[in-house]
Amino acid sequence: MTTHVRRGIGTPLQVKEETLTDTLEKTKSIPKVVLWAVPRSISTAFFRAMMNKKNVKVMLEPYARAYYYGNERVSTRYGDQPITENCSFEDIKGEYEDDVQDMEAVFAKDMAYYLTNNLESVACLPNGYLHTFMIRDPRKSIKSLYRMSIKKELTGWDSFDPSEAGFVELFKLYQLAVNELGQEPIIVDADDLIQHPEGILKAYCAKTGIEFDPMMLNWEHNKPDMEIFKEWLPWFENAMTSKSFQSSGPSAKRPRKADQDELPSEVKACIEDCMPYYKKMFAKRLHPL
Repeated sequence: MTTHVRRGIGTPLQVKEETLTDTLEKTKSIPKVVLWAVPRSISTAFFRAMMNKKNVKVMLEPYARAYYYGNERVSTRYGDQPITENCSFEDIKGEYEDDVQDMEAVFAKDMAYYLTNNLESVACLPNGYLHTFMIRDPRKSIKSLYRMSIKKELTGWDSFDPSEAGFVELFKLYQLAVNELGQEPIIVDADDLIQHPEGILKAYCAKTGIEFDPMMLNWEHNKPDMEIFKEWLPWFENAMTSKSFQSSGPSAKRPRKADQDELPSEVKACIEDCMPYYKKMFAKRLHPL
């Protein structure tokens, strides 16, 4: 099956735009935080750290259902599968905004590119949330995405699509959060997280209002806790089998040129296109406490 992402026209979200005052008013009771990421950025390991806190409601990539399976779906990767009902982008936004009872925080991890057709204003963003971002050097994240995208026996995908790299959409979301909502940039770089997990998590928690817990640094879940990963299991295998943030040492900071030279021209071009967005956000990233 040839797989492509079709950039169709999404249905505009008819939602009142939210101001920073509105956000602060709605989040003053408990922190509600969404981590927008690019694929293969170690964001699922970050998600697992948050799962290890008690009394935190977690949501894993809810917008994926609208992007791939809903009646407004943008991607054709699963075009041979039936449309999932009650799964529009506005439906998923409503799930984000559901009332939360008896929880100390809400934490969601999602991919920015899922909202590719709805980034004209903050109307696309769930109300009441602090928007944070996770980046990784495109030479690493996009190379990893390419390799996973052609492992049909593992992921069911048989081709790489540059529009799923996600850096353009992540930067647009970052601009909306900062320029329209007036929120402070809260950006985590994957290499910083791996090298300084405690310091980065403490800095992130201090900025978001989520209380830091040492349990976030090491985790081990039983089977019921793993149900949330089931739908996208092949993509999350490494995060599911790990028990902590695993450092590959200082040598992992710089990608090897030989590895980049072996990539197809389409992938190398995608990396080059995404680097300016990565560098702009990298300059604003969190530093470990």
